[in-house]
Amino acid sequence: GESLAQVLALVGVRPVPDSLGRVNKVELIPLEKLGRPRIDVVCTCSGVFRDLFINQMNLLDRGIKLAAEADEPLEMNFVRKHAMEQA
Repeated sequence: GESLAQVLALVGVRPVPDSLGRVNKVELIPLEKLGRPRIDVVCTCSGVFRDLFINQMNLLDRGIKLAAEADEPLEMNFVRKHAMEQA
């Protein structure tokens, strides 16, 4: 869980627990509260992690997509900047 938490923190995304404490979604931390740019992260996941922890992979995917689609200045959102450069 530490690696997953580090990736989410660097991207500027926080987990949102449900009423039972399970994390099934994520939300962007506003830039004003984050206080720094969103950092683009490269993850190399093993096939075992991908296959056994599909829910965590989906959380990462949703978090990265939220950051890439956020309407924010490119100098404060490197995830969006790099996504736009590759589009």
